[in-house]
Amino acid sequence: MKYKCIDLKYGKLHLIKTKKFRTIEVKVLFKDEIKKNEITKRNFLIDYLILTTKKYNTRKKLAIKIGELYSLFLSGYNTRIGNYYVTRLNMSLLDPKYTESGMLEESFDLLHEVIFNPNFLNNKANSNYFNIVKNNLKSDLDTITENPRAYANLRMLESININKPYAYNTLGYFEDLENITEENLYEYYQEFLNKSLIDIYVIGDIKEDEIKNIVQEKLNFKTLKKERCNIYITHDKITSRARKVIEAKDYNQSKLSIGCKISNLTDFERKYVINLYNIILGGGFNSKFMKILREKKSLAYYINSSVNKADNMLIIQSGISYENFDKVIRGIKKIMKSINEGHVSDIELERSKIEYLSILEETYDNIDSIVENYIAKDLLNLDDYETRKEQIENVTKEDIINISKKIFPSVIYLLKGEIHEKN
Repeated sequence: MKYKCIDLKYGKLHLIKTKKFRTIEVKVLFKDEIKKNEITKRNFLIDYLILTTKKYNTRKKLAIKIGELYSLFLSGYNTRIGNYYVTRLNMSLLDPKYTESGMLEESFDLLHEVIFNPNFLNNKANSNYFNIVKNNLKSDLDTITENPRAYANLRMLESININKPYAYNTLGYFEDLENITEENLYEYYQEFLNKSLIDIYVIGDIKEDEIKNIVQEKLNFKTLKKERCNIYITHDKITSRARKVIEAKDYNQSKLSIGCKISNLTDFERKYVINLYNIILGGGFNSKFMKILREKKSLAYYINSSVNKADNMLIIQSGISYENFDKVIRGIKKIMKSINEGHVSDIELERSKIEYLSILEETYDNIDSIVENYIAKDLLNLDDYETRKEQIENVTKEDIINISKKIFPSVIYLLKGEIHEKN
């Protein structure tokens, strides 16, 4: 696998050459500092862009064209990474060596249509497709409370600090949706196209000069390079005692979500130590949470932890019976304290390294995961694959113990399952 980054006048072109797959995948990233009042409109825009174009102005016409390109796949979605909101426009196509010559250029022609010639006429969106997208987004927003695990996590983050980006609902907001019009969607499209930071990733059995020439011709953005904002979210205040918040809903199971702030990590801790700490605590198959709270004491239906490096946050999630709430909290605190006091075995550390390397290895079996690894490498300043394999072996038990002293539970949020308790 060979990687090369090429500077363009508007951004960067990332080329990843590999013969491992029969497809070529293209990701165009539009990055902006996240603004709460733009989340809904940005979600609306990306859905609108991939629905139709000016040239293929009905879904049927676009579907026919996609079929002519050997069922090329188009998708688009938004994600929040720290202080950034990142829009991905993805195109996946069969390597032209398995189809016919000219397919690469034709596929990029279609991507050009999606980005630069969307279905706007007279500076406004097409009414029919505007309403389709609006109704779809309404349905998505209606489902927020239907996923109790996700809802509990969102409410926990809002309880920590509702004004921080990590507490924003990335599905959007009803009040903002109602304010989107056919006219201001077009205006926002112009802003989106002209102000975003652009990165283009292409992976497959590609020729560097060919891809560079096609990209420069078909994806000729007018945006000038800009300074990037700090992707990492910092915490204004860290306290030693977590605040409890309990909310009742008609769910069959109580959902626990604990947000822990992480403070003052070194570069090595952020890249490596926090990963192993999380695997040992609750993010691995043999984690302390799993072995003690679920398997030994049967206090949780599930329990795990995860790390969001850009947010400087560790999150613990669990499905429990309300009657076990206090026992689970005591158990979690006891386990975290035990690590803090040095109770990490050689076997636990070695297992965590094996699991880390296994996960790292698996990401290189999937074309999309490879690209996402390079995206994360660029955004979060991660090391390359070989360096990660080497550096993870340098993590010691003392590193795990030291990092445990930099993790502070902030909010313990319980979504109490009323139906379960009544029964």
